[in-house]
Amino acid sequence: MVDPMTSNGVTAAIRHAVEASSLVARFYRRGSLPYLPAAMYSLRVISLARFFNSAIEKVLYERPIRSRIGPFRAGNVYTIPAWSLNAFYSKLQPQGIFTTLLFVGLVGLLRTSVHVFYTLCRWQQPNPEVPA
Repeated sequence: MVDPMTSNGVTAAIRHAVEASSLVARFYRRGSLPYLPAAMYSLRVISLARFFNSAIEKVLYERPIRSRIGPFRAGNVYTIPAWSLNAFYSKLQPQGIFTTLLFVGLVGLLRTSVHVFYTLCRWQQPNPEVPA
């Protein structure tokens, strides 16, 4: 999930690799990862990946938002939340249940907001099949 505008995918991949190696090192002697830490890690990785992938597709790669507000504003609509989310993740460093759920909730809210904006822009596009 490499993002050509902000490299969020690269940043996320490095951060998640650090988290994964930390988990492995912490539970190495046990022989396996406990379910809860592994599940929370997976939840963070999946929610962040879905946000970055769906947001860049809906805001930049597909037409409705880009056509409605222009490519430069669309770039800001994607970059500002994505960069802010990366900064928030770095500061919060969610590990436990509460911080993971807080983070996943924030990511879900942002992803839903992008989807609603995309849907509104798509509804407002003129239908080329209907004569004016």
